[in-house]
Amino acid sequence: MNKITKAILIAGGIGVAASVAGRALLRQSRRFDWVGKTVLVTGGSRGLGLCLARKLVDAGANVVTCARTSSDLETAELELRQRAANVWPDAATRPRVLAIACDVRECDSVESMMAEVVDQFGGIDVLINNAGVIEVGPFDAMTEKDFQRSMDTHCWGTLNMVRSVLPGMRSRGWGRILNVASIGGKRAVPHMLPYAASKFALVGLSTGLRAELAHENILVTTVCPGLMRTGSPRNAIFKGQHRKEYAWFSIGDSLPMMSINAMTAAEKILQACNNGDAEVVIAGSMNFTSLAARLAPNWTAEMLSLMDQMLPEMGGIGRRAAKGHESESAWSPSILTRLTNLAAVRNNEI
Repeated sequence: MNKITKAILIAGGIGVAASVAGRALLRQSRRFDWVGKTVLVTGGSRGLGLCLARKLVDAGANVVTCARTSSDLETAELELRQRAANVWPDAATRPRVLAIACDVRECDSVESMMAEVVDQFGGIDVLINNAGVIEVGPFDAMTEKDFQRSMDTHCWGTLNMVRSVLPGMRSRGWGRILNVASIGGKRAVPHMLPYAASKFALVGLSTGLRAELAHENILVTTVCPGLMRTGSPRNAIFKGQHRKEYAWFSIGDSLPMMSINAMTAAEKILQACNNGDAEVVIAGSMNFTSLAARLAPNWTAEMLSLMDQMLPEMGGIGRRAAKGHESESAWSPSILTRLTNLAAVRNNEI
């Protein structure tokens, strides 16, 4: 090895070390204590949103959850308040929990909720946009309303929430916004086009907000999870040959190496928010979708095309919709979906 090569390697090593050290120092300077912070979690009555709310209560944050279904919210609120009492026995230091029925797609509903939150807590320190819908089925089974519903929820709903909290964050000179997108917002998976298209839009919105708000000390984090064992397939929407669609989707959601435990995912997501990271990808150890899309986009596209050929053809109920729990078969629920079935019970998806 000649002197020039050695010098290049040494300089490269120093550069990498400096970059790692600089990132660590930046993260350290941005970290904050959750105790006493007020955090709003949309879609917080079940699934990942409920897991995030549990972790936040454990950390001492005041938690506001919202969702469209009041019965789900009531169940989640009772659980979170009991959890707060168990983790924080001293009522004087115990974090507060509030659940509010709200449709993030409706500006009037968002304004009404924010008025109540400001009255109860004074404002929101951290916003977590987690509300979501999932439609599964071939493109021919999807209607314009399916695409509109996904866009209204994932993109416009997020925008409505961001606009509602920004004035308060700006007046305090500090804030955090965490947008739960998806690996599907980086590389579209077949038979999930409304979901993927709207998550692509959310990734664009979120990364753009990060660039424009960072100088105001309002840091936006974009989260791109892969499959998580939240139990959500039961409440997803299935079309076409809905029983077959539900089978492949729920089985994939259960595979230990392909999917990640929801509480583990929640911990990683909140850590990224605490670090002030711009983006975090969370996936099972054998889920290489995001990495493959970056390193070999053309080959990834070919593999996804092959995957599409193995998925159910158009047929069944066609463009009509059925929930996952209405689409059961011999394959699902079964031993292959055991982990997802257990997660559904834990995470208020039943």
